[in-house]
Amino acid sequence: MVHSNPTVFGVLALVASASASLDAAGLRRHHARLAAASPAHSQRSDVSGVAYYGYQNNTQNACGTFSSDNDMIIGVGPDYYGNMDIASPQCFQHITVSLKSDPTKSVDVTLTDACEGCGDPGNIYISPAAFKALNGGSLDVGVLDVTWSFGSSSSSSTSGSSSSSTSSSTSSSTSESSSSESSSSSDQDTPSSSDQDTSSSSDQDTSSSSDEDDEDCDPEGSSDEGWKLTSTLEGDSFLDFFTYASGSGDNGGVAEYVDGPSKGLAYTSGNQVVLAVDTTETVTSARNSLRMTSKTVFNAKDQNLFIFDIAHMPAVCGTWPAVWFTGANWPYQGEIDVVEGVSLYNNNIYSVHTGSGCSIPSSSITSMAQVSIVQSVASGGNNCDATVNTAGCGFADHAASSFGPGFNAAGGGVFALEFDTTGIKTWFFQAGSVPSDITSKNPDPSSWGSPRMSVPMSSCSPTTYFQDLMMIVDTNLGGSFTEGVWALDGAGGQATSCKDSTGVATAAEYVLKHGSEFGAEAQFKINGFYIYNQ
Repeated sequence: MVHSNPTVFGVLALVASASASLDAAGLRRHHARLAAASPAHSQRSDVSGVAYYGYQNNTQNACGTFSSDNDMIIGVGPDYYGNMDIASPQCFQHITVSLKSDPTKSVDVTLTDACEGCGDPGNIYISPAAFKALNGGSLDVGVLDVTWSFGSSSSSSTSGSSSSSTSSSTSSSTSESSSSESSSSSDQDTPSSSDQDTSSSSDQDTSSSSDEDDEDCDPEGSSDEGWKLTSTLEGDSFLDFFTYASGSGDNGGVAEYVDGPSKGLAYTSGNQVVLAVDTTETVTSARNSLRMTSKTVFNAKDQNLFIFDIAHMPAVCGTWPAVWFTGANWPYQGEIDVVEGVSLYNNNIYSVHTGSGCSIPSSSITSMAQVSIVQSVASGGNNCDATVNTAGCGFADHAASSFGPGFNAAGGGVFALEFDTTGIKTWFFQAGSVPSDITSKNPDPSSWGSPRMSVPMSSCSPTTYFQDLMMIVDTNLGGSFTEGVWALDGAGGQATSCKDSTGVATAAEYVLKHGSEFGAEAQFKINGFYIYNQ
């Protein structure tokens, strides 16, 4: 329903319907510093109300920072903001907003503004990017019935939260990781990104990450936790870090992997690296794409922390993008999937695949509150042995902004992987919610809250089951995973199946005959990858 016109501090317009916006420029008050006073209202959970969306237009908000429409932010009423004339102690806290009709659909936003005239105490406004991420990419409905709550691990910060798709996700924002967001995992098998012989990759010259030349180190990249920045992969250094596979795609795909730089599919644009797919309208048996393999190998003894700052990822029916690690002898040297999904999935899948003997305790799985075990592997319980079930141990992120269209609508985000002798952990932070210690190159994983996926050393020794891992970035096309969910509504948070939305019977047919669909939306746009060691 539509409420009376609200007065908003810190935004130029607050939309009360799909077609009406209100100019509140003359009513804004800006506060450069946080107040010491206590908030007017306690941090109750499950507050009910209506969510509007408010245009930002690079406007200063009540907490004293500047925001754009791509930022994931929220403004709340006086009951929760406190004194409307000063910057609240609640500024920069994380809030989870969920649809009242479907609580599994939610987004993480950062409190940066006040909304004195939003109506009922629980009413809020959120940025257009947050509204779209919550509402399937659309602003048409104008308002949403929602519930919301402050994150339990949030803490105030004097740094603002903001990011846009045209700048690095890690160059702005604050605080800690979000709590649970939206969900829907696939009912189909989630095959390994590498269900094939990777021995050809092992023939290349490789070196351990601990042997990196110190000249590559960023002198600013050191951490109180002992993490030292050993590789900054941006621009040409990113492209030079990898070799480029040639030949047909894996897992039954219809990708033809080519040398990206020479074929014009891997290049720099401004401060970003672009990894593209060929757009020739019709091809006979395969479409040119990329599979990039690092020249360096990684082992747990090197005590690795990887930060993946991605502005955009492929989100087109028929694509199967991934950022992952694998040994040459699959699955016995292990595989770790940090970013994986297909077509228009909105929920990222994290997984590990090993030989016999690796498992994840039930207690660890229960503690992973921000993900759900992928249903195809549920029958295998906590056994990650890919010789029994190629899916290994997989977990679907609840966040609707962790992959594909939802990820892109939110302005991208940052994935993190800790791979050391204590185990394997992954995190995800959507743009606008990236911890400040990441943006400052002073990472402190102990402050990031619970990881999305955690594989403990006690039940799956990383030195035993994961050896000489190569980092891979690829965009497969078609293939077993993509075909397996092509006709399935609801898979991975994708409401309508690709078969219904495209009218094409198979992923392979769509890929081969619709090259114009594989333009900008089929691209990776990468701000940078950053490798730390202890």
